[in-house]
Amino acid sequence: MQEHIPVEEVFKLLKCTKDGLTSAEGEKRLQIFGPNKLEEKTDSKFLKFLGFMWNPLSWVMEAAAVMAIALANGGVITTQTFCIFLSLFLCSFLAVSL
Repeated sequence: MQEHIPVEEVFKLLKCTKDGLTSAEGEKRLQIFGPNKLEEKTDSKFLKFLGFMWNPLSWVMEAAAVMAIALANGGVITTQTFCIFLSLFLCSFLAVSL
């Protein structure tokens, strides 16, 4: 349901004219209501990034990377083992970055 109000009545309710507010009325309303500005939220980009890491896909990728290091070749870290670990870690990092 739409309500139709004549423009003159809107001006009367808002206490203004078609030319806008007077400087005095503008200053008065600025003192009462404050500036017409949205509050800025300052979210930490680092914490936001860590929030993306909080999901089952990331947990599986991180667990696989740790297991690749822990179980490979009896605990001896080789170049191949390190490459597997690094590739799993980078896949996890890319998954949350995109």
